Amino acid sequence: MNLMNLNIFRNRTPYLGKIIFKFERYPYYTGGSILNKVHIDLGFTKFVSRLKPYKGLDGWAVNTDRVDVINSYTGGIIGTHTFEGGTLNNSFLSKTGAYIGDLRKGWWYFKNAMTVCEEYPRGVAEVWNTAPKKETLQHGKFGLKGYYGYSHRGGSLFTIGDRLFDPDYQPKEEDYEEWQWSGWVEEFDSKLDKADEFDRKWMEEDGIGCVIPFKMRGPKVIENWEEALQAAINMSKYLS
Repeated sequence: MNLMNLNIFRNRTPYLGKIIFKFERYPYYTGGSILNKVHIDLGFTKFVSRLKPYKGLDGWAVNTDRVDVINSYTGGIIGTHTFEGGTLNNSFLSKTGAYIGDLRKGWWYFKNAMTVCEEYPRGVAEVWNTAPKKETLQHGKFGLKGYYGYSHRGGSLFTIGDRLFDPDYQPKEEDYEEWQWSGWVEEFDSKLDKADEFDRKWMEEDGIGCVIPFKMRGPKVIENWEEALQAAINMSKYLS
């Protein structure tokens, strides 16, 4: 039996349900089903698997084994979030009860070796060099890779040696190594030559900063984890 044929049916979500296959150009939506995996990207369309979740007593049926994994290794918990006007079951929460996201957010944390940042739980995650273990969580920041600042619009990882992100910073040649600046100038000029009228106007207004990675946009080099955390917080606020 071909194991690859079995692997294509694998459920990669934290829910229980039925796997279906489709060709879709824009598969990143949630409705009666959720994206399971993009198997082949053809550019104009994608061959994907989707999960049609089974119904449970309080919404979609959850995979309790994966809930246990999230609770054990992310520094967060799956519980009920109560707010004025209602409740959200199977929410991903910090240990202090701060709402971070839904069950899929918790599963995303686990799959990407991330743990909850209690200093800024909604919008910043601790990222580890290897998948977090219980003993790692109990003994501080051993193996910490960096802090990831994010929102629904994107995100960026910050570690020692990167720049402390400042959304108001205007990049200056003297703040960077010559090879870095010349590389960005070359990239900017190349993209500007290929840009249409709309993108050209945006690039000219934004300047060279549009090709500089977020983790390099700031006048100060990150020297410690506290500064890396602050950069991630700045990133999260900027993207929110």
